[in-house]
Amino acid sequence: MERGRWTKYVEVSSNVAVLVLAVALLGAIVSARFARPRKPAFESGLQRGQVLARLESIDYLTAPQTMLLVLSTKCSYCEQSLPFYQRLLGEQQTVGQHTRIVAVFPNPKTEVEQYKEQNQLHVESVPELNYSILNVTGTPTLILVDSTGHVLDFWVGKLSKEDEQQVIEAVSRK
Repeated sequence: MERGRWTKYVEVSSNVAVLVLAVALLGAIVSARFARPRKPAFESGLQRGQVLARLESIDYLTAPQTMLLVLSTKCSYCEQSLPFYQRLLGEQQTVGQHTRIVAVFPNPKTEVEQYKEQNQLHVESVPELNYSILNVTGTPTLILVDSTGHVLDFWVGKLSKEDEQQVIEAVSRK
């Protein structure tokens, strides 16, 4: 009789342990699946509200907002993001000229023009820009500034669908 009692105790304990383990595993899977990805670490040079350096070739006063697309002709993530940039430019033309979009590159002018033509990227551009002026350490980086040059928002790297929608809303907002 003592042995049956002991067996039942071990059996119940084992079932509870398996159940707890299954719930923990399921929780970890759900958490990993729905967790928002963290922003890349190299975005730390930019901060919302900071005044972005004035660039000779870009006057922020010409529009209520300016979106800087910080790109490189040699960046694979920039290339993968081209369909989004084209959609963004189309959206900007649809809702009006509230937001000016300018692509900035570290590359020489001829290389930038060839890249834009090859990829049908019809956007105002500034070649040969040193990114450190903008506190940018990686591409692609999108920076939205107001007419006084204050950073309203920024996005780093290849964007998720949610971030892409956030960018489109920011450009469309009046």
